[in-house]
Amino acid sequence: MSDQEFRDSDQVVASKDLLTTQVDGEVMAMSVDRGACYGLDPIGSRIWELVETPTTVGDLVTRLTSEYAVTPAQCAADVRALLAQLEAEGMIERE
Repeated sequence: MSDQEFRDSDQVVASKDLLTTQVDGEVMAMSVDRGACYGLDPIGSRIWELVETPTTVGDLVTRLTSEYAVTPAQCAADVRALLAQLEAEGMIERE
């Protein structure tokens, strides 16, 4: 876990230690180590799909702004906020 803000060049990837499945188009993840379950809304689920393979934060923002009606600045802020939450829960890792 890191308190450092995410930069566009930071590469992130989903943790391999989670059990995940899709339920009604949303990702449900379970951490056996933490004894916790997580649910991601449709946009969070899309981000999860994109970080299943290593990708940079900048590439995430570019991809999402092409898929959703959002400004690059708002998208970047929202993506960084979600990544910080996912990292705090051990759901993603920086490479």
